[in-house]
Amino acid sequence: MQRLVPRGPDFSDKKVVLIGGSFDPVHVGHLQMAKSAQAHCMADEVWFVPAGQPWQKPWQLASNWHRTEMLKLAITGAPGWFIHTSELEREGNTYTVDTLEEFSQLYPAHSFTWIIGGDQVRNLPTWHNWESLFDFANIGMVERAGVSFIEIPPTLQKYHDRNHLIRIPMPTIAVSSTEIRRQAALLDHLDADIRETARTRLRNNLPRSVADYIELEKLYQTPETSV
Repeated sequence: MQRLVPRGPDFSDKKVVLIGGSFDPVHVGHLQMAKSAQAHCMADEVWFVPAGQPWQKPWQLASNWHRTEMLKLAITGAPGWFIHTSELEREGNTYTVDTLEEFSQLYPAHSFTWIIGGDQVRNLPTWHNWESLFDFANIGMVERAGVSFIEIPPTLQKYHDRNHLIRIPMPTIAVSSTEIRRQAALLDHLDADIRETARTRLRNNLPRSVADYIELEKLYQTPETSV
């Protein structure tokens, strides 16, 4: 089940969509985002880039190992979909601009588009060294549940006008990692009906292999949920 991007320089000419995030856990919304972005950008490959220690989200609930294994399960059978673990291998806070700069050096002939949710656009100017992002990649913004129209902040308008900040249509999928973790915490509940409801909801919002992995490894469960 090896789905990692081969390490080392690659001088081939490719269009690559990059999907960053905690993936804690990866869910159907992430996968639809990848499908929509790949189709819109006509990309050769999709790389999922799990965050190590994102500076704006200073914690993870599942280990790097488990998050990577769930990603591997989720993208099995998807041609051209891979995982790049560079951020997991970096010590300290991880910044997107550093990742993109590293990729531009390792893969100088690749054309990258970094994908963000439409709800993140207004916060983009708060990202570390955000203007340099556009030196290394285009930024694709996808619609998410509850975001019917993406408003471009004035500071980003020039990038939008130059097609460096692009809109990507995506079917609305109302799912969140927070709610998934809440359902996973109920898998060891004493009430069998509650356990089965939680299991069904997980399988509706996750690839079956990921839902089974979470239950097998008892991820996101806490002692409080069994009383």
